[in-house]
Amino acid sequence: MICNNYGTYTSYIMKIERKQQYTDQFMEYYEKYHDDIFRFCMVKTRNRSLSLDITQETFMKFWEYIAKGTDIKQERPLLYRISNNLIIDSYRKKKEILVEDFNDGLYEHYVSDDDSQKQADIIDGGKIIDLLHELPELTREIITLRFINDFSISEIAKTIDRDNKTVSVYLHRGIKQLRKIVETYE
Repeated sequence: MICNNYGTYTSYIMKIERKQQYTDQFMEYYEKYHDDIFRFCMVKTRNRSLSLDITQETFMKFWEYIAKGTDIKQERPLLYRISNNLIIDSYRKKKEILVEDFNDGLYEHYVSDDDSQKQADIIDGGKIIDLLHELPELTREIITLRFINDFSISEIAKTIDRDNKTVSVYLHRGIKQLRKIVETYE
C-alpha cells in the first residue's frame, strides 16, 4: 500500500513539474512575442481594442498547443498564423465596424510639407502604414511581416503557407508598388 501511494504521489509531482514546464515555456514566448503580435494586429486592423483582444486570444490558443504537449518547432510563424486567422475571423464577424471605420476617415492619407529640408515632402512611418492599405492584401501582409515584424523570407513563407520564391517575388513587386504610391502622394 505504501508503494502504491508513492507511485500516485510521484505521478502527481510529475504532472505538476510538466505543467510548470509548459507555463515557463509559454511565458517565455509571451514575453518574447507579445509586442510583435500586437503590432501585427494593429497594422492589420487599425483598431487598438480589437488588436488587444486578438493578441490575447492568439496567446490563449497558443497556450492550448503548449498544454497539449504539441511539439512546436517554430513558434513565431505559428503565433503569426494564429493571429492572422483570428483577424480574418474578426473581419467576417464584424464587417459593419470596418465600414464605419472607413467612413470615419480612418484610411485618409496625409503628407506633410517641410520646406526647410531639401526633400519636398516627408512621409513618416505611420503614413507609410496607411499607404500600405492601398496594396493587395497578400502583398501588404508580406511587406508588413518583412519590414515591420522583421521576418525572414522563409519565416514569411511558413506563416502564409507559400514557397520562398513566391514570397520574394511578392515582396519585390510590393516594394515597387509602394514606391509608386508614395511618389503619387509626394
